[in-house]
Amino acid sequence: MALAPFYDKASIAASQVVAGFDHASFEAALNSTVVGLSFTSTDVATPQGEASVDLTVRLLARLYPTLAIVGGTDCEERVETLKRLAASINPRIEFAEQAPLGIAVGQGQQWETTIHVGASAWAGTVSTDTPQTFGSGELPVGAGIAACLAVAAVFQSLFLSEPFSGTSTLSAFEPGTEPDITGMPFHLEGGTALVGAGAIGQAVLWTLGRSPLVAEVHIVDGEAFDLSNLQRYVLATMEDVGKAKASFGADFLNGAGVPDRPTAIPVDTHWRETVISHGSVWHNVLVAVDSAAARREIQSTLPQWVANGWTQTGDLGVSEHNFIDGACLACLYLPQSVSPNEDEIIATALGVPEHTQQVRDLLYRGVPAPPELLNLIAERLGAESVTAAKFEGRPIRDLYVDGICGGALIPIGGGNAQIHVPLAHQSAMAGVLLAARLVRRASGHEPATTSVTRVDVLRAVPEYPHQRASKDSRGICICQDDDYTATFHALWGK
Repeated sequence: MALAPFYDKASIAASQVVAGFDHASFEAALNSTVVGLSFTSTDVATPQGEASVDLTVRLLARLYPTLAIVGGTDCEERVETLKRLAASINPRIEFAEQAPLGIAVGQGQQWETTIHVGASAWAGTVSTDTPQTFGSGELPVGAGIAACLAVAAVFQSLFLSEPFSGTSTLSAFEPGTEPDITGMPFHLEGGTALVGAGAIGQAVLWTLGRSPLVAEVHIVDGEAFDLSNLQRYVLATMEDVGKAKASFGADFLNGAGVPDRPTAIPVDTHWRETVISHGSVWHNVLVAVDSAAARREIQSTLPQWVANGWTQTGDLGVSEHNFIDGACLACLYLPQSVSPNEDEIIATALGVPEHTQQVRDLLYRGVPAPPELLNLIAERLGAESVTAAKFEGRPIRDLYVDGICGGALIPIGGGNAQIHVPLAHQSAMAGVLLAARLVRRASGHEPATTSVTRVDVLRAVPEYPHQRASKDSRGICICQDDDYTATFHALWGK
């Protein structure tokens, strides 16, 4: 079997977007499918074309067990390099010469059904109609967008009711707000942090590592990779399991050895500890975390400028905030009603809401679920007893984080509907768009108020993906509080 070792987590992600998902049918379809990727030496000689090919392989190899990677004349070495990259992600992957469905980067050869890819500096295009081209310059934003759209189009064509057809273009910004790339490299001053080096954060790093941008970025993340992470991380390979995410990300940025690129400082702690150890004055913060509470906490430390990336059921996107004008980050993540406590959320996700008090006590003490409770959870979730037994002796929080959120306990297509597991190209798209905001910030060209971009990569790109956002209408956010706004002005002026 050529499916990746982390296939089960990828299946959970697919089950959330494929109607009537059936595990056996999906696995059989993957095992019988070959996806192609083609390019020419001319395409990969351009920075944008090379970037598009690289990210496309990183995304395809995380789901599809057989790839056909075909280069034009004089591309033999590049093809072998890409095959090694794919095999580092999925050591079981197989390679073929032909494919019924494939992606053609630039002028790459056509397949029976071809998704053509092209890009400019800030926009990516995919098309089933005509070959596409790449613009000039080293900026990889458009190329990254195009790769994500192309991989999404493959998934849509194989597994959704309406195959991708036609031409689709997405720009990172509203028309007229794109910086002039002739001014690159841009220089970014002040303390800069990327908070979260997981799925979205890795795509941020992939983009920044190829961008002509002079900046020092603190990478903040207190966690390490585990196997279930790999299904949607664009940089990590099987050899990286167990490594600290922040240190890994810093090694990636610092290891490029290319002039006019960002450098990194790893901070292997969470944001709260980082503020204590590194101070609370941050000019630029990229937010790539996965909870509303963490986002509100970051905004409460009053960075001068914040950009936020997210994935959720139905869409993905980025938002950009300056705290005073328009909605701050906390505005977008304020509860709209009375929210359940953490113990209630976890007890419900584990299928034992009537044992909330017991779960609360176990969480407080940081101890495992007793055997009778663990057996009940396994029964309620439809998990095999041998699978549940792997969590004996481990704190109940691990049972929730790894078993539910990580997919180690819930059956494929099952589990709590509130658990969202994005597909790799969804997280990657959010990360590329998030990095683009920082690059634009460095150019000095940024919106006067909150800007939000939302897109569903498994549907047609909307005509107006970019919107404005106003402050919370209830007047209860910290950005509407006199003490917070006065402190912000004291830090950053008016």
